Amino acid sequence: MSRYSWTLCSFCCFLFCCQSPGKEKAITDPIQVNAFVSLLEYDLESLEEEIQELAVFTESLFKEKEKWLAKADPDRFLIENNMANTAPNQDPEFSSIYISTLSTNPKAIRELVKFTHPLDEKFKAIVNDHDVVTQVYYNSVLQVNRLYPPYDVAAMLEPDLDLTSFNFFYQADEKNNPGRGSVWVDEIYIDPVGKGWMMSLLHPVYVEDKLEMVLGFDITVNDIIQFYLDKTTEQLVIIDGEGTLVAGKSKAIEALSLPPLKNHTYLQTITADSFRIEDFNLFKSKSQEVRKMASHFILSKGKYYLLDEGTEKIHITGRKMNKFNWYILDLDL
Repeated sequence: MSRYSWTLCSFCCFLFCCQSPGKEKAITDPIQVNAFVSLLEYDLESLEEEIQELAVFTESLFKEKEKWLAKADPDRFLIENNMANTAPNQDPEFSSIYISTLSTNPKAIRELVKFTHPLDEKFKAIVNDHDVVTQVYYNSVLQVNRLYPPYDVAAMLEPDLDLTSFNFFYQADEKNNPGRGSVWVDEIYIDPVGKGWMMSLLHPVYVEDKLEMVLGFDITVNDIIQFYLDKTTEQLVIIDGEGTLVAGKSKAIEALSLPPLKNHTYLQTITADSFRIEDFNLFKSKSQEVRKMASHFILSKGKYYLLDEGTEKIHITGRKMNKFNWYILDLDL
């Protein structure tokens, strides 16, 4: 290439950059977004390893049930009104126990509660070792829930819940999870015990080819914001495959004409599988441009969009996560 051609080429590149700074940045500078995705997915993969180890340990408790029953402290939990170790008089070292009135095998339930006592220490260690894990639990086919940290069972749960009918159980059952491995519930839902918007990591526990329970780790939307979004200077928004907001920076959320994201909690005990608000779905937006943008990233798998709201033009890049059906949107604000 001649010196003239090189100079002309350099000038054209310079001119293009000056004319379209936002678009150029959006297309060629995804470093922080990639770093954000890599960090989040790396940490989530470590949780998968943790819950797999917990599942192996839980299986061992079932296989050596008689040994653990013989060692169990019979006075550790006083079960009253189908619950134990519940607030306000809970012991912070142990889990809370909830037994649905739909349960039909009292003897098996008493044994289950006793021989799974060692899980309390495991549950506590996981919550302490992983900042993003809000709570650890199991839901048994016997209609028993064991959850750490302890909580106010009577205030949070109806007495006759069918634990197997909730997404934090059935998404890991044999029908929905024939591979019997770890499963992410990446469509956020409202937590039954009042922790707000939640995503969950599940793992089934099989003994002699029979599903006995589902283990769960819960991560709140607030934790995703605190431990990941707040550590980047980029104006990021996370949406799921349905176009619903998972989390995001306040300024970016406002730019997409969405109401402020708050940590919704129950004012009453739960009666349904999950709770979603249409106001936080981009496909339901009053803005035609926002609806088109959502379609571009989610349906057309696009990577760049110029959101033109008349007086305001926002360059947006999008990247789909590898692990979840989530999309990371970076707004050039």
